[in-house]
Amino acid sequence: MIWEGLHKNCDCDDCAVGFLGLIVQGIATSIDALSVGLDIGEYNFVEAFVCALVIALVTFIICMFGVWAGKKFGNMLSSKATVFGGVILVCIGIYIFVKGILGI
Repeated sequence: MIWEGLHKNCDCDDCAVGFLGLIVQGIATSIDALSVGLDIGEYNFVEAFVCALVIALVTFIICMFGVWAGKKFGNMLSSKATVFGGVILVCIGIYIFVKGILGI
């Protein structure tokens, strides 16, 4: 994402993500959801259900905010948002790696 955000030169109006891109993003999101599911797998049914509802609600709100921001700001922020998202993912990955190695 960082590489794409820094090197993507798209001046066209038709820069939307295609169907294949949506499939890849859906798979990436599902892998993330799988890791969360493994973490809450030890909860009882009610706790797991509440966690799933909270996660679904937060995901929906953030997605709707993204759609709103995308319509409002369009291509003006697209490459910056891609770089920012990539940096966040790298930071999360480093955090999980360090946490796993150090056992914190």
